[in-house]
Amino acid sequence: MGKSPKLCTMMYNTDMKYSWILTGLFLPVSVFALTFEANTLPYSDSPSDLPTQIAISTLTELEIVTGNPDGTFRPGVSINRAEFIKIAMGLLPPETVRVATRCFPDIDENIWFAAPVCRAKALGIVSGNSVAEVPAEQWKFEPTRSVKYEEALKILSQIYGTPLLTVKGEWYEKYVRSAENLGIDLKDSAPGSGLTRGQMARLVVGFLAYSQGELDDLRYAETHPFIPVRTVFEPKSSSSISSVSSISSESSDIYDALIHDTTTDDAVLVLGKTTHILGSAELFADAEPIQVQYFLIDLVAANNSLDAMNVYDDRGKLIGRATVDSSVVGKTRYKLGVKNKNIVLPRRDEYSFYVRGLLRSQDSGGVSGGSIQVSEMGIDGIGVWSNRNYSVMTSGETFAKTSVARSAITSIANAGDDRSILLQGEEIEIGAFRFEGVTGHSAARLQITALDFQIGAVGGVTISNALIRVDGSSERHNCSIASTTLTCSSLPDTYGRLDDGPRVLRVYADVSVPSESVHAGMQISINDPGSIGSAGSITWTDGVTVFTWVDSLNTPVARGTYYSY
Repeated sequence: MGKSPKLCTMMYNTDMKYSWILTGLFLPVSVFALTFEANTLPYSDSPSDLPTQIAISTLTELEIVTGNPDGTFRPGVSINRAEFIKIAMGLLPPETVRVATRCFPDIDENIWFAAPVCRAKALGIVSGNSVAEVPAEQWKFEPTRSVKYEEALKILSQIYGTPLLTVKGEWYEKYVRSAENLGIDLKDSAPGSGLTRGQMARLVVGFLAYSQGELDDLRYAETHPFIPVRTVFEPKSSSSISSVSSISSESSDIYDALIHDTTTDDAVLVLGKTTHILGSAELFADAEPIQVQYFLIDLVAANNSLDAMNVYDDRGKLIGRATVDSSVVGKTRYKLGVKNKNIVLPRRDEYSFYVRGLLRSQDSGGVSGGSIQVSEMGIDGIGVWSNRNYSVMTSGETFAKTSVARSAITSIANAGDDRSILLQGEEIEIGAFRFEGVTGHSAARLQITALDFQIGAVGGVTISNALIRVDGSSERHNCSIASTTLTCSSLPDTYGRLDDGPRVLRVYADVSVPSESVHAGMQISINDPGSIGSAGSITWTDGVTVFTWVDSLNTPVARGTYYSY
């Protein structure tokens, strides 16, 4: 970034957000410090990538966005023109003079967005969609249409008064090139592409930071996440867990930093990361209490990418780190000695523990491919009363199967509205989906190579000539339709690459609706997550291994917009 962060702060005035300059531009006033952190995310669907987290958190803290009534933010859903103008007007000082709310022929004066849209028109920020030989007062605003990237750039450039380059070409070129020149553009969008709510947040906060001279601080924060090393248990309350990444002055016990992730299902494990729970065990000592000497975890097969396993008790307290037992042929046993920890299996009462894997990074010898599956877990110990040797192991339990990869898909969601109006004609959008992922190394790839969509249609709706596009590009890629399955295979890098950021893929087709149809409707969905032994609806690669399943608990994985009359 070229400089170290000061405090990653920007200045904000809670009473008057910006001062009015006679030229019509709004410049920030430095009064209240606000950190570029991801601490204000009260949403049930907060994004996984740090830049979008910071952007949404910043706008939430400024009370510019509040999310939806159901507690979601829906960062992957498109934002329409009315919503964007309402947010843009929230960046300005409160209006002192009320404006008329009958300003466009397609806006009801009593609708919720009439005031901000008409205020924007009064300030000269918007003027409607110009049509040749049509008087300006008859130009429509089209409030429900997705706001385009170039439209958002123009509006924000006007609000913040950012310097504009002199560029020949289309009207929007100067806004796009100027944003690129200032470093406040979106790398995952392009002219003609609709913005998602997450992209909107990143774009607005970029302009906001630039206007305050804090862009370097924002970019630094986006690339330097605060990663908790461990979570500290507060001994005053058995249910209280602190997220501070240091040892409490009251306790040196270390607790599971991922304690809220209790999943034990089949999963894709990313190199260089701590895994989900690989296995848990409930042990029972029938004859007498047993003093535990060793915790034992046996694998179905060895995997050199598994460096060690963290062993936790049923409260999430770290007992220790189990490593490969070199005395066992095949390197399939991990062992933790606890002779000096006074851990006792009580007589006729259950004792529980669980384990998470620590995977080697790519630079430390971790490789893509292969699986990790626990076969048995247990302990070796000595009887407290008899001094006899005991070995207590799980029996008959089946543990989750996992695949090791350099990257993984972490989120697949509908990027459109839940419901919308069904249109017929050529090249109609019939679904949009947002994909996000995580990589374990800067050289790792994450690319979707093929997608199968299930088509659901009623009322005689038919589709043909399907194609797919990616937000941020004008390219188009043809898909095929067979019965009720729409398949987009051999996706180019520009479509499926997720290692450089989220992607929104939009599916288009020619839509036909019978004239006599009364209750016509259609929807496409990504149905089958697949499993390790069974191919699903998504094929992807980490650059080394091809995977035909995704780590998802949802079936279907994601439903698209339902279009109907």
